[in-house]
Amino acid sequence: MAMSIGPLVKSIVRADGLDEIDAEPFLSALVKSSDDAIIAKTPDGQVVFWNAAAERLYGYAAAEMIGRDISVLVPEDRPGELARIMADIAQGRTTKALHTERRRKDGAIVPVSVTVSPVIGEDGSIIGASTIARDLSQHVEQVRALKDAERRTAEALSTLETWQASAPIGLGFADRDCRIVHMNEVLASTSGSHPRDQIGRTVAEIVPELWPQIEGVYRRVLEQDEAVLNIEVSGDLPGASGGRRHWLASYYPVHLGTEVIGVGIIVVDVTERRQADEFRAIALNQMAEGLFALNERGEMTYMNAAVTRMLGWTEQDFKDRRLHDVIHTRHEDGRPILSEAECEHTRVRTEGKTMHEEELLFTCRNGSFLPVSYSAAPITTDAGGAGSVVVFRDITEEKTERLRVKRELDALSWVGRIREALDEDRLVVYSQPILPLTGGDPSEELLLRMVSRSGQIIAPGAFLGVAERYGLITEIDRWVVKQGARLAAQGRRVGINLSAESVISPGMLALIDQEVDDAGADHSNLMFEITETALISDIGKGEDFARGLVARGFEVALDDFGTGFGTFTHVKKLPIKYLKIDIEFVRDLIGSSANEHVVKAIVNLAQGFGCKTIAEGVENEETLTRLRSLGVDYAQGYHLGRPAPIKALARPAPLLT
Repeated sequence: MAMSIGPLVKSIVRADGLDEIDAEPFLSALVKSSDDAIIAKTPDGQVVFWNAAAERLYGYAAAEMIGRDISVLVPEDRPGELARIMADIAQGRTTKALHTERRRKDGAIVPVSVTVSPVIGEDGSIIGASTIARDLSQHVEQVRALKDAERRTAEALSTLETWQASAPIGLGFADRDCRIVHMNEVLASTSGSHPRDQIGRTVAEIVPELWPQIEGVYRRVLEQDEAVLNIEVSGDLPGASGGRRHWLASYYPVHLGTEVIGVGIIVVDVTERRQADEFRAIALNQMAEGLFALNERGEMTYMNAAVTRMLGWTEQDFKDRRLHDVIHTRHEDGRPILSEAECEHTRVRTEGKTMHEEELLFTCRNGSFLPVSYSAAPITTDAGGAGSVVVFRDITEEKTERLRVKRELDALSWVGRIREALDEDRLVVYSQPILPLTGGDPSEELLLRMVSRSGQIIAPGAFLGVAERYGLITEIDRWVVKQGARLAAQGRRVGINLSAESVISPGMLALIDQEVDDAGADHSNLMFEITETALISDIGKGEDFARGLVARGFEVALDDFGTGFGTFTHVKKLPIKYLKIDIEFVRDLIGSSANEHVVKAIVNLAQGFGCKTIAEGVENEETLTRLRSLGVDYAQGYHLGRPAPIKALARPAPLLT
């Protein structure tokens, strides 16, 4: 049965001095409509009153709780709390605004603030207890949210302070007067002092060396309300260590509402990166190899100094032009690369393939071609662009060396072939007629040939140079002298070419004597042709040899006359019978006044020294007629007779007409 609230009402009435008859209905309605839960219970904890707010707070209807022990609301983890409260009630003490928790009907725990007061009967005895409970859920949530916000704010501030203190970048704020309001230690260190020594000073005062570089930037940020990013600043600051420093700085407008109140500063020390870039640039420019980078369109984006050194091109030459159109235009054999699609290097960019070419021709700025070996590899930028990098080197010397080695190997192979030809008697002499133009006897020049094992005739240009270089020429000359002596013994007038080695060979005169004597030849039928080069290889021995030939009755001809510098000296000093005018002046005689003057001068010189002239390389009748008019004594050339084997050559007839 519900406890009458009359005593509670009377207690309130007495406290407020109201008429209890008029107040009771009013207070009853107030208790029932209160937003706070109001509960009345007996001294032993039995519920006797349960208002609507209690129903809403705890989920129990009044009918469910009247007569039930109040302990059903107390969670198990709060042992003794209810006993302490009721003990205070028994002593007439009130428990005020106790923040605690209670269990709802659905089992949920709800935070509450409870005030438990004793109910005093008319006789002054404690007849029960009244509880006013307020739901603290919203308050607790607000407190929790506030604490979370405070915690997050504290964490953010702590993080910001920590970040500013430990960040590897300089952070600062300057007001509209460019006076430092805040800076971290990194920014302060750029001028070599502590932040406390710089706060309140202007930027111009702190870094006067840098201010001319950045004053305009500060003005722009403040006056135009726009950020200026990634400005490079360099300077030698007195307090900074390590010499000249480099920074990358960004400046931002700082707002208070719509007003710009200052400049936010972010500074990154890029000295090491700049030094590394400079070192890299120096290293790249010191490379012996050329290096250039191309973008996805094949346009030059970088080239080192070696490219200019080797090819002559500059970066300006490549503006808006593709590498293929400027440099890479020839195959290694000189054939033009007609299109970029044909160019292998295009595939490096388009297909991402690495390539290497041992030999290719790059076009130089002067129009010549440089043989190079080059490698190309694809590159991809952070922005996603594709391109390629090319490294090349000049292989001119390598190519020359390869050719030299090849010639050396070819020469060595010829050494064996010459040796075999000598041992197997596969050398033969051809003869070309030398005919008089005005009078005298015809003669013939002996020309050497080699016969291969397959019967092929090999011209002397293929093997005589090798024979001279590797010491076989003297043996060949001796063989030719023997053949010439035999022909001379038949009454034929023959000319024999002798090499420089034979001219200075100590035993050559004796060998000539022996071969001529063995053949029984008339010495006057033998003419020995000696080049100026052979004479000057050892001038003393050359002069002695020439005089020795003449002393024995042989004739001496100075071959290739007109091409040397000491020719006149040799004509004056040596007993030379014939001057053989070099083919260079004879072949193009017609139509060349210069050649005609040379031939005329040689004829006059020969006549002055009592010599005869022989013109080599007569190719046509017009040349022959002109030589005769100039006073040349003898002529030799394809127009008069081609070289032919001795056995097939009839004895030449005089040419007097």
